[in-house]
Order: sequence, then C-alpha cells, then structure tokens
Amino acid sequence: MNLLVCLLVIAITGTLVIKKFKAQTVLLLGGLIMIFAAYLLGYTTSFVEAKKATGVLFFDAFEFINITTAKDAANLGLMIMTCTGFAKYMDHIGASSRLVVTAIKPLGKMKSAYLVMALTFILNMFMSLVIPSASGLAMLMMVTIFPILVRLGVSPVGAAAAVATGHLLDIGPASATTLLVSKTVNMPVHEYFVDYQLKVYIICGLMAAIAHFVWQKYLDKKSGHVPTEYVEAHKSDDLEVGPLPYIFLPLLPLIFILGFSEYGIQGVKMNVNLAMFLSLFIAMGCELIRHRDFRKMAASIQTFFKGMGDQFANTVTLIVAGETFAFGLTSLGIVKEFVAAIQGLAISADVVGVIVSTIITGLSIVMGSGVASMFAFAPLVPNFAADLGGNATTILLGMQNAASVGRLLSPISAVMIAVAGIANISSFDLVKRTSVPVIVTFITSTIAIWIIH
Repeated sequence: MNLLVCLLVIAITGTLVIKKFKAQTVLLLGGLIMIFAAYLLGYTTSFVEAKKATGVLFFDAFEFINITTAKDAANLGLMIMTCTGFAKYMDHIGASSRLVVTAIKPLGKMKSAYLVMALTFILNMFMSLVIPSASGLAMLMMVTIFPILVRLGVSPVGAAAAVATGHLLDIGPASATTLLVSKTVNMPVHEYFVDYQLKVYIICGLMAAIAHFVWQKYLDKKSGHVPTEYVEAHKSDDLEVGPLPYIFLPLLPLIFILGFSEYGIQGVKMNVNLAMFLSLFIAMGCELIRHRDFRKMAASIQTFFKGMGDQFANTVTLIVAGETFAFGLTSLGIVKEFVAAIQGLAISADVVGVIVSTIITGLSIVMGSGVASMFAFAPLVPNFAADLGGNATTILLGMQNAASVGRLLSPISAVMIAVAGIANISSFDLVKRTSVPVIVTFITSTIAIWIIH
C-alpha cells in the first residue's frame, strides 16, 4: 500500500511540474500527503521530536516545515543566497563581463573555426567555476564569442550548442547543488570540490570538447552549411564591461576558499559565506576608487541583497519543499524497502548509483532543471548508501552531474530557451546539437567516478 501511495504521489507531482505548476507548492503538498499517509498506515507515529511537538499531530506536520525552513535558511540557504548575491553584484559592476571579454580575446584571432569552438567551450567551463548562473554565463558568451564563431564559419546552431553547454556541470563552491551535497555528507565544500569534483570535471570537459568538435563539424557538413556574413542582433558594444583589474574580482571567493584551507594557508578558518562577504567588500572598495562616489558605491550593495532575496524566493524555498517531499518518502518506509530489494538482488552500490543518476537525468529533462530533483532525492542517499555499503559522496556526485547534463537535453530549460532565442533557432534543434556532447559527458562522468573514486 505504501508503495502504491508513493508511486501515485510521484506520478501526480511529476505531471504537475511538467505542466509548469510551481514546483515548491507541488513538492510541499506531495510531501504532506505522504507524511499523513505514513501516519494513517502505521509507518510513523510522529513527525517531529517529542520536545518540539505542538501537541496536535496535524500541526506537527507544519512544524516540521517550520523547523526545516529555519535550519535551511540559516545554513545551506544562506550560503546559496550569498553566492547568488555576489554573482549579481559581479554582473552589476561589469566584472563578469570583463572576465569573459578578456578571456576570449586571444581566441578571436585564431582562424580554425571548430578548434576555436572547442577551446571556447573549455574556457566557458572554466568560467562557470566563478559565474554560477548557467543562463547568465551563456548570455555573456552569446554577445561576445557567438558572433566570432559564426564569422569563422561555424553554423549558428553549432555555435549556440557550444555556448549553451559551457556550464556543463554544476561545480564549485558557488553552486547550489554542490552546497547541497556538501551539507548532505557533512563535508567541507572545498574538500568536496578538490577531492571529488575537479578531476571528474576536467576529464568530462576534455571529452565533451572533443565531442563538440566532431559532432558540430559533422552536422554542419551533413546539413550543407555554407558560412554567410553574420549580422549581429546583440552587439558586444552594448555590454557593460568593467576595468581590466576587475578580471580578478569574480575569482576572489574561490581564492579565499581554497587559499585558506589544507590546499593553501592553514590555520585560518574560512567558509563560503565569509569568502563571499570579504569579496563583496573588496569589490565595493574597487567601485569607490573607480567612481569616487560614496553614495553610488553604498547604493550598489542593494544589488547583492536583491540577489539574495531572489534566491531565497526560488532555490531556498525549493530546498524546503524538496526536503519535505523526501521526508514523506522516508516516513512511508520506501527507502528501507528499496534497500532491502536491492540487497535481495545483490546489486552493488555503484550500479544503484548509475540507476539513480539515470532517473535524475530523466527528471531534469522533463522539468528543465536539475535543482528540483536533486533537492528532492539527495537527502535519501546517505541512508541507503550506508545500508548498501556504498559511498554516499560518489553516488551524490554522479547524481549532481546527471542533474546538470539533464537540463542541457531539455528544450524547456532556461539556458536552452535563452540561447536558442538569441541565436534565432528552435530549442529542439539546439537539443539535437547538444545531445552527443552531453551523453558523452554522462558516460564519461560515470566511468571516471568509478575509476577515480
């Protein structure tokens, strides 16, 4: 009966999310339905610790949401908000665009179209470490490198594919899903980034770059593409670009986080929030020197706080909804039954990780986002990983990478729609161009995780 309830709720939840109902509302309601069903079916007798109980069972379900919101907003939520606020501030002062414009300048002088495209893709991946918004980074690249690629002879859809997939995997201390995994396995962000993500990321990037080179060149030739003069609809002259020294500002949080750790200077305690605030005030100091206007500099911090608020409304609320949904699944005993079934089939934890990652990829494709599926299922992983004798961190890494590539196969994801719109092509045509590099990335990620970890 509990399995039937879960399958029914998951099916309805997935359908509503696909139909563009607000994911937060759908996940919260689905979680509450499963929580109450768990009580009625006798799988649980309480929803919160006895000392935090309200005395009314119905109220306790909402007290769980209250406790979860307070916990997430103060910890993981605050980290995500500060990262987003800093990214918005970098956009506001032109530091992100300065980094992009300066980095691509040498590539514009090369003449080999598809080699430039592959190198651009790798450069794009590097910049995704410090520009956490996939859509934001793609927009910068569309007004800077996209016209260069088309002028060199790459088709608009091929160039757009290289740009759209530049934020190939969510990685780095500023990524919301990275912070989620770090919190879930109780591992410092810098340790997860360096010891688990980075090696896999480099290998995936190289393989995806080769796949882009071969796939885009092949499809351009197959389609009979003939290079034509490109008319810019979005001129890079309209881009707000900060002074040359601003190229270092987006890198500051990463420098602080890695610099004050076992990989750099030890003895100084550094965390994500501290790194973001330190970097923010250094950037504000640069703005004061640049404009010599204290009022303007003081007002600019509002961009940071607005970015934080927007992220609370979007991602932090999604975290709470996802945890509520996961708690509902756990309350119904599904995780225990899943582990028991896997143990009965004698399937290894690594194989289970691949199965779960494949499911996450599918969910990311239909939802157009990997965040919702990750936040809904990540809290369940440590329990079943421990019971199966597997490594929760490697399973979550595979899931995170799967969630990332899934959105690049979705014609309804924000980054795909935005890039397709500027390139004046169909997002479905764009998915065809991203499909092979993305599938190569998924396979490479799976194999690399097995071999390295």
